Amino acid sequence: MSLSNVALSLLCIPIVLVVAVLSKYYRAGRRPANFPPGPPTLPFIGNITQVPRAKAFLTYAIPAHMQADHGSIIGLKVGAQNLVVLNSYKHVKALFDQRGSIYSSRPRSYVATQLVCPNEIHLLLLGYGPEWRKQRKIVQSLLNVNVVDRLLPIQNAEATQTMYELVQDPAAYYDHIRRYTTAVILASVYGQRGARFDAPNVQALYHAQDQFTEILETGATPPVDAFPFLKLVPEVLAPWKTWAKAVRGDQKALYLRLVRETRERLARGKSTDCYLHLMLQDQEKNAMDDEHVAYLAGNLTPPASTLLSFLLAMIKYPDEFKKAQAEVDRVCGSSRSPTSDDIDQLPFIKACMDETLRWRPVAAGGVPHMLTRDDTYEGHFLPKGTVLLANTWAIHMDEAEYEQPERFMPERFVDNEFGTRVPVDEDSDDQKNRRTSYGFGAGRRVCPGQRLAKNSLILNMAKIAWGFDLAPPAGAGPVNDDIDTAYTDGFLITPRRFPITITPRSDARKAIIVAEYEAVQPFFKKYED
Repeated sequence: MSLSNVALSLLCIPIVLVVAVLSKYYRAGRRPANFPPGPPTLPFIGNITQVPRAKAFLTYAIPAHMQADHGSIIGLKVGAQNLVVLNSYKHVKALFDQRGSIYSSRPRSYVATQLVCPNEIHLLLLGYGPEWRKQRKIVQSLLNVNVVDRLLPIQNAEATQTMYELVQDPAAYYDHIRRYTTAVILASVYGQRGARFDAPNVQALYHAQDQFTEILETGATPPVDAFPFLKLVPEVLAPWKTWAKAVRGDQKALYLRLVRETRERLARGKSTDCYLHLMLQDQEKNAMDDEHVAYLAGNLTPPASTLLSFLLAMIKYPDEFKKAQAEVDRVCGSSRSPTSDDIDQLPFIKACMDETLRWRPVAAGGVPHMLTRDDTYEGHFLPKGTVLLANTWAIHMDEAEYEQPERFMPERFVDNEFGTRVPVDEDSDDQKNRRTSYGFGAGRRVCPGQRLAKNSLILNMAKIAWGFDLAPPAGAGPVNDDIDTAYTDGFLITPRRFPITITPRSDARKAIIVAEYEAVQPFFKKYED
């Protein structure tokens, strides 16, 4: 062979390799045979241009567009990644609930599981396997009914302080609600107080949570998992890498500091009844280092979104708020505010809670599940590795299931536990194990902290209805409750700050709120340094 032929052969090798790689990515953008239908794909990139950077769940849920053309199960291609969006509770039940053994894993996201939360430290992001089962078992033991209900005194006390704060400074309502949710976690998990919204640990927890939810939203970072070569882009040209590392650094430093502070308090004989104390007692038995313990405790932080959505709904639908006020007056009278002992006697307040969770779900786009082996469903082929999203927003806004789903109508839950047009027959195979809300997830990955969250919600809703009148400010114009413009972007959505007037219903009730706040001060002593 001549030198020219050798040179030509050597030149052909990289050309062939490039062609092979390009051919692979070209084909990867195509929808697999018998995959769920969806919009047309483009070579190489699939449907990437049709996945918005924010609130993608709205695009998937438009009945006249996507669902009318493709049905309630939509197949998309994000580069080589197969993505399926489930827009009906029936699909969620059939796959996540009934086939949980193969639909309970999480996709391995470069940003989430290698940059932000490496080393299998975050329960939410763990794949379905031994480490997930171990951490899930620990959390479930901490959040069983008996243990959670022992936190009611903390929730009562912090809700009482929140009502006092609304009396003293109603304009700062947004911060008071956010302080409440964080203060309950600081007391129950770490055994310490979050007495003010500007307290360092309260601020740090919110900053860490806000950054975490923003960076995890679909479209917030480039599609690295679909195009792995993006991992090689230098950080100077990839600001998302710098952002991810900052989220990792802030979150890790905070959670480890809270563990250290709790250890110091325990050494002084304080905080002995907090969750973290129990975790540290069993740390060696559970074979968990400090970082894993710290993140497991950090997983328990809830958002304040639902309470803020409740306030927004009450000024948008004032007649519903009057009904809530009438119920708490009938049960509690005018001489005391509601407590956790009254919860079972407040069906309309409970209906308001259920409707808020339906009307404005916090995790509106769902949390991704990953299929761990090939499967077929309703004639569709779902390859191993397919990522599936239960589109909570679409499920909760399904006109076939809910009358006027865009309206806030608590009455739908008063006589019907599920709030649907047709009462649910739980004895039928089709309706068995139906969920009131899909905002807490489904299947084996369902949120274990539902009871803790609902106790806080119904208690605060009842106290607000008892103590205050709510209204839009005079001359403020129509109340904006639009999910697209009135709510933040992010994996977990929250109402943006909105104008509202919060006024004590009477001087007598104002005095009772102040007196009840003063009465709970001794309770807080054990959580203070």
